[in-house]
Amino acid sequence: MNLSTGRVLVIVALIVVGLAILANGFSDSGTTGAALTPTPSGGGHTTSTTPPPTSAPPSPTPAPQTKGVLFMAMNGTDVPGAGAAAQTKLSNAGYTVATPAIDAPTSGIKKTIVYYRNDDNAPQNLSNANYVAQHYFKHADVKPLDPSMQGVPKSATLVVVVGEDYAQQLVGG
Repeated sequence: MNLSTGRVLVIVALIVVGLAILANGFSDSGTTGAALTPTPSGGGHTTSTTPPPTSAPPSPTPAPQTKGVLFMAMNGTDVPGAGAAAQTKLSNAGYTVATPAIDAPTSGIKKTIVYYRNDDNAPQNLSNANYVAQHYFKHADVKPLDPSMQGVPKSATLVVVVGEDYAQQLVGG
């Protein structure tokens, strides 16, 4: 290969790399393009690009609260008193009863579920629900509360539906 052919190949390679950088680095929609994969350059150094900025930094998870947290308990089993026992357990721990315990709309619930109200205060409600599930009903599922769930007052931010996994433990059986 002669010297002029080598120069042409280097120039063409630089043009292709430059076009690739321009195509990925700028977008006509106002958002940043895909990040380039680091590639080795002449002296064994690598270049990289920073990830595109997000619209808002992720907010930290709020610390769980006990005081002032309104909850209700439901019995999702055929074990009498399981919902009331869950209510006593949480009220003794400092949670506030929104309404007396009732039977869940359906029975035969296998696993205890802690529901949280998914409203403007959802991050705090979720944090509270996770804490209740971990500390009082180990391995309980945590789910957003269906606003149409029967018997739940609008003031309750947590609803514990006792399942068969905890019913006997709660009533001392």
